[in-house]
Amino acid sequence: MKKMIFLTFAALAASGSAFAHPGHDLNTGFASGFLHPLTGWDHLLVMLSLGVWAARRPQQQGWQLPLLFVSVMAVFAALAMVWLPMSLAEVLVAASVLVMGGLLLAKVALSRWAQFSLVGVVAAAHGYVHGVELGQSWPALTGMVLATATLHGLGWLLGRQQQPWLKAGTQLLGGMMVGLGTYWLLA
Repeated sequence: MKKMIFLTFAALAASGSAFAHPGHDLNTGFASGFLHPLTGWDHLLVMLSLGVWAARRPQQQGWQLPLLFVSVMAVFAALAMVWLPMSLAEVLVAASVLVMGGLLLAKVALSRWAQFSLVGVVAAAHGYVHGVELGQSWPALTGMVLATATLHGLGWLLGRQQQPWLKAGTQLLGGMMVGLGTYWLLA
């Protein structure tokens, strides 16, 4: 427990940005879009944690959550690219880091409807923010969607592992995400 608290505060202190989603110059093409989820802390943490969390759902539900996320994120990114202005999406992205971290920590049982609703809202927030940043770069959107699906897959593989140290690592990740998400919301 002491290690988790220490690492959470270390992550907060090391955070270079007061915003959950600093700009990442996404509008330069496929490679830029693909690299963004791998270099943006908000995206990286939420995508991995969603994969882990989905892998721990009952077999018939889990695989649908990453698929839902990628689909909703892509739709909202496309909408933001052609129509929607920016608003409270930054707050929703910060909250998504906090919520996904909490889900990793709490091990709560949610109804299927609640799982799909939660994932849909998180995906819409991420898609919205990224779509605004993308401008009109459809290749960047394609790269971002592919990298997001890859991170979900990696999280899924990690979530399926039964080693005790990986389960403890998941709890640590969840604690760090709760701290970081709270920091971003308050900053």
